[in-house]
Amino acid sequence: MLSRLFVIVSALAFLSSTQAASTFVGCVLQATVALTADYATRTASQSACNTRCIGQRAQNPSIQYSYFVAGTLLGNNCYCDSIGSYTAASAYILPSGDTTTDCSALGVGLNLGLLATATDLTTTFEFQGCTNTLTGVVINLAQGTILGGAIVQDPQACFQRCAGNLNAYFIPIVPSITAIAPTYGCVCDPSGPGALGACGLLTFFKYTHSASASQQAQARKRAQKALESERRKSFCPGKMTSCLIPGVEDSWECVDPQSDLESCGGCAHGEYTSDGPSNSTATGLDCTNMPGVLRGGSTCTNGECVAFACKRKWTLLDGKCVRGLSKVM
Repeated sequence: MLSRLFVIVSALAFLSSTQAASTFVGCVLQATVALTADYATRTASQSACNTRCIGQRAQNPSIQYSYFVAGTLLGNNCYCDSIGSYTAASAYILPSGDTTTDCSALGVGLNLGLLATATDLTTTFEFQGCTNTLTGVVINLAQGTILGGAIVQDPQACFQRCAGNLNAYFIPIVPSITAIAPTYGCVCDPSGPGALGACGLLTFFKYTHSASASQQAQARKRAQKALESERRKSFCPGKMTSCLIPGVEDSWECVDPQSDLESCGGCAHGEYTSDGPSNSTATGLDCTNMPGVLRGGSTCTNGECVAFACKRKWTLLDGKCVRGLSKVM
């Protein structure tokens, strides 16, 4: 068991070693960045800003983004941001070019320093430009929803969602009803893109990565599932499962869910894993609590509760006790 667990962990570590790089995720308002981001400082260039934020990940692993403001003569021009606190979609309100990643050279009469270049620091996806429409995808501005895609909290969440696909598109959405908060939409491998257009609100930012990166992402998911399965098994021998003991903190018992009367088909009070109690959600049944069954009148067979003796006014039918059926018949 331990050797198999070691092999799976080793495979997962190897697959996680895929080289990730920084990629452009848009031009956003500097004012919003300065209010929400951390580790503000001044650097000489975009690459220096990225390097600094990557270095901060040693202290704060949740750091995922950098923001760099070119053209500012004084003050801070580099900021770092974490997963879950990325700038709101409304920060994309000013348009940029269709493929440019230089937010200081938009050519639309904007003052330097007004926009910050947002960068995802670790992803296998690369920016390809922006498009106005995607075949089969509809944005509902009134409700802030997307048909043909999913709502996500930030660009990185979209990249993770589409890791097993070749293409990822995210779109900043600001609903027409002000009571609904701005958000991001995400689409993986749409049936067809539209023409290139200016990046900004309600336009799709397109990203691609190699087939090998996609395949490795799928392999990581399979390895992670296998690891979780092995961890659950590692507490108990054979086909037995570690089930929580109700009312006793941080404890479990090994049961055979195929035949255990009180945990038939799974754990009646939740499973215990190497990370502790996973949750208290029942994955199995207590056959002694079947409706209408006499005490000792049930069993667990092949993971299913089966009754063989019922209380008065209950009728045995297909392994279950049914109330009043004999009167109707």
